[in-house]
Amino acid sequence: MITYQYSEFQPGDESSNSEEKLMSILSEIILQNDISLEEALKYLIEKGIPANLFLKNAGMDDLLGVYLNKLKSIKEEILSKLKVQPHLPKIEKENQTIIKKLSDKHLSSDQISKIEASLKEKNSDKFRRMKWEENFPPNLIPKIDQILENLIDYSTISEADKKYKFTGSQIISRKETILVIRSLEELEDLIQSLSKAMIDGDLTSIDLKSIASVLGAESYQEFIERRDRIYEQIKKLLENNGKITVDEEGDVKLSPSSLRKIGKKILGEVFSLLKPTDSSHHPTNETGDSENILSKTKPLEFGDNLAHLDYSGSIVNSMIRKKDPHPSLIDMDVFYSRGNSRSSTVILLDMSGSMSRGQRFYNAKKVTLALEALIQNDYKDDKLTIVGFGSTAKVFPIRDIPTLNPYPVTIYDPHIRLKYDFSKLSKKEIEERVPLYFTNLQKGLNLSRQILGSAQIKNKQILLITDGAPTAHFDGNHLFINYPPSPADFEAALNEVKICKDENITINTFLLTNEWDFNYFGEKSFIKRFASISEGRIFYPHPKELNKMILYDFVSQKKKKLSF
Repeated sequence: MITYQYSEFQPGDESSNSEEKLMSILSEIILQNDISLEEALKYLIEKGIPANLFLKNAGMDDLLGVYLNKLKSIKEEILSKLKVQPHLPKIEKENQTIIKKLSDKHLSSDQISKIEASLKEKNSDKFRRMKWEENFPPNLIPKIDQILENLIDYSTISEADKKYKFTGSQIISRKETILVIRSLEELEDLIQSLSKAMIDGDLTSIDLKSIASVLGAESYQEFIERRDRIYEQIKKLLENNGKITVDEEGDVKLSPSSLRKIGKKILGEVFSLLKPTDSSHHPTNETGDSENILSKTKPLEFGDNLAHLDYSGSIVNSMIRKKDPHPSLIDMDVFYSRGNSRSSTVILLDMSGSMSRGQRFYNAKKVTLALEALIQNDYKDDKLTIVGFGSTAKVFPIRDIPTLNPYPVTIYDPHIRLKYDFSKLSKKEIEERVPLYFTNLQKGLNLSRQILGSAQIKNKQILLITDGAPTAHFDGNHLFINYPPSPADFEAALNEVKICKDENITINTFLLTNEWDFNYFGEKSFIKRFASISEGRIFYPHPKELNKMILYDFVSQKKKKLSF
């Protein structure tokens, strides 16, 4: 179930601001929930923010007004026709008759007194409690239950008479009266929800079954058609303004510009927590040939970029040396320039079932979008690839990240040992037969290494985001799945780490739990062996701190590296 808090729409909002607000809320719903953009949009329309902008254009406000008038008319007709108060003394008299019969059945005077005392309070809950506390003979329980049922009816009719103020003269049976009161309650709820929708556009609280039962199937169908019209209007607006795209199959997706905006928004949230000097462009502290010119100068040397020549400083040098404003080569100075490191990065994203806990995957998606935005904005020569891994691994385009979710858990056996021959399985059979929610770190690292191996860039790194130890590995074409983990799962992953190190690929790991600290290898835990072999850094962030930690670390490392 999706839970989300919305603020009420303010009529003074500009349409452009409302559009941005719509996209902001939509992206958050998609990131946090296992839901498509189309589902999120329909949910948002029902919730009314900012769908109320479209109520008038879609004719929904007029329809709601018609419904309200009908419901109020039905309610007034019932109240002006019926009279319910005469049922109350009849119920009291009926209960007294039952009590007399119980007394004749040799109930103790103490039990009779307790029954009468409970009836005086007219509290059905207290009467029910008294019934269970007393040891009434089994053959008298039906009579006790009849008193309880009468007491419930009495309370229902009495409260309804006070609330609705019946003014008519027609008296119907008690059973019919109770049914009418329940119908009135349904009417009242529907009136309130429709009134609320007229004010803030919130269609969620409207009970569609009530519309069908009270106003008829035709009214229900008309409501659905108007609501769908709102959906189409908003979808068209967002599509025309480049916020969403609709593919050939009719699926609605966030546009590239919307994805970048989401990433920049997250990026802004992260860097707003850092010092101002950290949130600007992030060059290295080393000098080299680049467009980032420093105020510090040095004598001109062979190979220096003449575009960085310090003209005024060179003239001053010449004046000091020979009092001549025309400098020679020995007088010329050039500005230092600060280099930017080019790098190829793979975000290796754990998609195992446990990543759905504690907003781990939600925060992993946020940092992925933010890092992509950072690279697009400040490090355009860098390359970023996203690899997701469960029992297997695959590359995901950035457009898929908002709606990406961990693989669902399908096996609940405490001891699992499975083997699959992938050479005999089609892609469809793998998706249908193989449980994909296990943690095959070996395959994730292997695919990441292949991607980085093809990049003609000096600085290569893997940012591993995970929450658990390996529980799967490949041996040739055979996939082995183990729970609890098998030593073979660890060895396969560590062998891949060794190859990454040999190929000068840095692995920085962000562990979202401490499960890797379990001792599977005698005196050395798996994580210690992993860190020792990879020589990368291990972080233990809280999921909510993942964005800040990864982005800050990425920028910090860019300051330390330089490639030409």
